[in-house]
Amino acid sequence: MKNKLPLVVFIVVCIIDLFGIYSDNITIVYIAKPLLMITLFWYYYMNTKVLNSYFVLGLAGSFLGDVFLMGTGEMYFLLGLLFFLMAHVFYIIMVVKSLMETRASQILLASIPYVLIFIALLAILYSSLGAMKIPVIIYAITISVFGTVSLIFHLQSKTKATLILVIGVFIFIMSDAVLALNLFYEEQSFYPILIMTTYVLAQYLICSFALLSIQNSKK
Repeated sequence: MKNKLPLVVFIVVCIIDLFGIYSDNITIVYIAKPLLMITLFWYYYMNTKVLNSYFVLGLAGSFLGDVFLMGTGEMYFLLGLLFFLMAHVFYIIMVVKSLMETRASQILLASIPYVLIFIALLAILYSSLGAMKIPVIIYAITISVFGTVSLIFHLQSKTKATLILVIGVFIFIMSDAVLALNLFYEEQSFYPILIMTTYVLAQYLICSFALLSIQNSKK
């Protein structure tokens, strides 16, 4: 990963976006947030000779999710949720294509932490989800599958890249969990900063996994 300039730009954009959130300056957020996935893709593109199309599609879905979630109202939320759902599906495919033959015991073991998180979060939020019950549950199941396949991959491979992936996906799940708590349970002043910090860190770690996977496949 020789080209660091795009990473520096990505970090600067993250800081600007976080400042916009902290200062409640919607103009700064509207400018910076759409640039997050664009600059992360730039970093990825400049540091690999082989593009993983599923990772790129995942970034594209995340970009559109970011854009629509900046809007207000139920329709914008549903569209943002849909595009993030698509992003996770592409990320899942990226991981599944690298899995070796998987035993049922591996699936069961790897799913346990994500099933527990899913059940706990649903128990807290279910009564307040209203008309969003089905979309939110479908999304939560999807990202839980992402966590499960990532952990299976790490249990099979036990590499630095797969460990980074597991950590990144777990942080992504935590980010989404806090977002759900903020939207449907109880708002906290520090939640928006926490949500965005964990989100960009998770996306960066998934990007790092994608880059390391390409490097490892050449060895």
